[in-house]
Amino acid sequence: MTPALTPSEKSRLETLTFDYFDALFAKARENTILIMDDKGVIIEVNDAFVNSFGYSSNDIVGSHIEILFTEEDRQKKMPQNEIVKVVANGQASDNNYLVCKNKSLIWVSGESVLLTTPDGKKAILKIIQDIHRQKTSENSLVRLNDFNENILSSIEDVVLVLDGAMNLIKANRVFYEIFEIPQQANTNINFEDVAGSAIGFGQLKINFQNAIDNKSGFKNTVIELDSKDGNKCFFEINCNFLPDNDGIKNMLLVIHDISIHKNLERHREDVISFVAHELRNPLANITLCNDLMLEYITENNTKEVNHLLQRSKSNILRLTKMIAELYDATGVNSGNIKLEVSTFNFREMVREAIETVQVLHPSYNIIIDGECEIDVNADRFRITQVVTNYLSNAIKYSAGQKDVALSISHTQSEITVSVVDNGIGISPEQLPYVFNRFFRVEKTKDLEGIGLGLYLSRQIIQAHKGRVWAESEEGKGATFYFTIPVG
Repeated sequence: MTPALTPSEKSRLETLTFDYFDALFAKARENTILIMDDKGVIIEVNDAFVNSFGYSSNDIVGSHIEILFTEEDRQKKMPQNEIVKVVANGQASDNNYLVCKNKSLIWVSGESVLLTTPDGKKAILKIIQDIHRQKTSENSLVRLNDFNENILSSIEDVVLVLDGAMNLIKANRVFYEIFEIPQQANTNINFEDVAGSAIGFGQLKINFQNAIDNKSGFKNTVIELDSKDGNKCFFEINCNFLPDNDGIKNMLLVIHDISIHKNLERHREDVISFVAHELRNPLANITLCNDLMLEYITENNTKEVNHLLQRSKSNILRLTKMIAELYDATGVNSGNIKLEVSTFNFREMVREAIETVQVLHPSYNIIIDGECEIDVNADRFRITQVVTNYLSNAIKYSAGQKDVALSISHTQSEITVSVVDNGIGISPEQLPYVFNRFFRVEKTKDLEGIGLGLYLSRQIIQAHKGRVWAESEEGKGATFYFTIPVG
């Protein structure tokens, strides 16, 4: 048990203590010190306080401590709350802005202690440390981190930082979206677990390991993944080695989704292959006819020569039609369709289209239902092209049924034309796509054509501010419609 101090020892200790305090109070340069009463009125400040905040003793002594707080903090009653806490608990600390005499702000860390003076009065000693530079640096770092995070979030490519074992260290928002991973599950993710099933991942892994070993990067490595909706997704990966940090080898991966470009490339190749195949048949026919004609001319067999000439002419017309459709489709797709509008009789235009088709298909019976003895303002050649396309398609897909019906009706504002066949029909799954470029109904792949007639028809009618649509039941034929304004 510690023996009690004698009155003289106690007095001597108090004297020494206050001597030490006086030395600290007077000579401190870094830590500012102020003393206030238990109501918060400032009694005394040291020189360090004057040097830091610009107030002289005459400026500040007798003022309430709230003079040093910002208006926002005063509204929150922070000065009063601090005094109440010190009086109740004997100690309080804070971390906030204080206001200098010139109204500038300094971020400080303060500690307040309740003490009793030798005359028995309560007082509060507040030691204030200037942490403005430190806090400013911290805030700058936070803002920089937020800025970097915002940049990462706005980038539409996947951005990853991986360690040497392909463990995820950092990833942006797009990574979690593309690979369908909950963003809160951002720990213990290995990139191989996420993308290891991709076609081309084996080569990616080799390139990654070589980059780690050689402290280098690589570019344009492509992997292919199946998405959950069954589509193919293609990603181009570029990798850069990050500088060593205490011997740690990390890699920055930027993953760019190139699915659209890859699919367009494949579609373009499919179209070229398809068109080449379709053009090959009439060309082969023409070549064969020419070879045979040479033989029949030598034999003076004019009957067979004439027959072969007709076959060649027919194949040349097929080629011309295909090339014209390709040329028109290219212009339409580029937005270059131009209408030459004139006033013409709609009934006469329809009859002209029917005659053109029947010359090529004399065995078919085209029945007109309704009359349209009316003048319209439109591009006659283009509307004739649409009617011809509708009739040619109806004959092509009629499955041998010789009757094709063309119906016409009109109101004061628009004309409606429909063409009906009794052929193979179109399935509900394929019907929405029949006006798409290069689309062919599955059951008609062996029939002549490149899938541009209906696409061109839609573009022409839409250029006239009209509409196109189709109705069909598989096995029971189809009806194709279009409308155009009268004026």
